[in-house]
Amino acid sequence: MNAHIYDAIVIGAGGMGSATAYHLAKSGADVLVLEQFQRGHIFGSSHGETRIIRFFYDKPFYTELMKTAYTEWRALESASGKPLLFITGSVSIGAKGNPYGRAVRHSLDVAGVESEWWDATELAERFPQFRAMNDMDILWQKDTGFLRAAECVLTHLQLAEQHGATVREETPVTDIDWQADVPTVRTETGQFQGRKVVVTAGAWAGTLLAELNLPLTVTKQQVCYYQPTDTDLFQPDRFPVFTEATVDGEFIYGIPAFGSYDTGGGLKMARHGRGQVVSPDTCDRTPDSDYIAHIDVYVQERIPEVGKSTHAEVCLYTETPDEDFIIDAHPDCSDVLIATGFSGHGFKFCALIGRIMSELVRNGETGFDLHPFRIHREHTISSGIPRLSA
Repeated sequence: MNAHIYDAIVIGAGGMGSATAYHLAKSGADVLVLEQFQRGHIFGSSHGETRIIRFFYDKPFYTELMKTAYTEWRALESASGKPLLFITGSVSIGAKGNPYGRAVRHSLDVAGVESEWWDATELAERFPQFRAMNDMDILWQKDTGFLRAAECVLTHLQLAEQHGATVREETPVTDIDWQADVPTVRTETGQFQGRKVVVTAGAWAGTLLAELNLPLTVTKQQVCYYQPTDTDLFQPDRFPVFTEATVDGEFIYGIPAFGSYDTGGGLKMARHGRGQVVSPDTCDRTPDSDYIAHIDVYVQERIPEVGKSTHAEVCLYTETPDEDFIIDAHPDCSDVLIATGFSGHGFKFCALIGRIMSELVRNGETGFDLHPFRIHREHTISSGIPRLSA
C-alpha cells in the first residue's frame, strides 16, 4: 500500500506556521502540521497576550507589506468572528532629530500613510500618562495597535482544522529528506511525505536545515508586565502603543493593559534586542532580576504612575544579521520552502506570510516582492538603525 502523500507538510505551528496551514487548507490543500510541543506553547516566539501591529518602519518595503497585512488580519477576524486586532494609535519618541524617527517618517510619507509630529505639550494634552521632555521628537501614527498574539495562533489553527488540515502536536521533527523522490519528514515516531514541505520552525529552523548554515541567531528576550493603580488610564481606549529610542541607544516599547491581571495580563513593557545568545533547547527561561529592574527604572522616568513590574516572561528572537526575514525555497530543493528569521518584528506579518507561503506552495510564485528576503540576497541592508520590536 502506498503511503499517503500530503499536498503540504508545515513544520512548526507558531505564528507563521499556523497562518500558512490556514491559508493552504482554505485553498483546498491536504495539509499536515507537525508541532514539537503543544499548540500555544511558551517555548518559542509566538506566545503571550499581545504584539504590536504598525505601519512605521525605517525600510519602506515593510510599510508597503503592512498595507496588505492589515487587510489579512481583518479577514481573519471576519472568518473567525473573533476580535483580534485593536487600534490604539502610537507615539514614537526619540531625541530631537534622531535618525530612526526621521527614517520612519520618510517611509510613512512615501507609502502615503498619515502621521504627525508632536511636541511635549501636545503629548501631554493627549496622553498625560507620559512624562516627556521638550527636546524630543514625538511621532504620532493613528493606525497602530496590537494583536492578540496567542489567540491569533490558536484561531489560525482552529480554522485550518475546520478546512480539513491535520495538526499533530508533540511530534518533533528529526530530519527532512529533501533528496527523496517525494520530500519526506521524519519524526521520533514515524515519517510523512509531502509534495511540498514548509519550514516555519522559528528558533529550530537552523537545526532542521543545518546543511544551509542559515545566518540565524537565537537570543533570550524578556518582557515585563505592570498593574497600574489606576488601571483605567492604561486601557487601549485611553493609552497608546508607544516606542522610544533612548539616548543610551536602547529601544523600549509598551503596549496598553490587556487581559486579566489574574492570568498574567497587564501593561506590557520591554527592551528590543540585546538578548543573550542561547540554544532554544537549553535556554534558561527564568526572567533576569537585573533586566526587570532596568525596565522599572525606565518606567519610573517616563510613565511613573505605572509603578513596578508585577511579573515577567521570556521568549526567543530568531534573527538574521540585517534583521530582515528569510522567505525562500531551499537552494537544492524547490519543494522545501523556508520562512524564518521573523523574531523581533515579524508577528504583525503572520496573516500575510501565511498567504504568501500558500501561494508559493500552490503556484510556485507570489505577487509580493520577496527579493529582500532571499537566503542569498544581493543586498546587505545595514542602515545602522535597529527596528523596534512588536
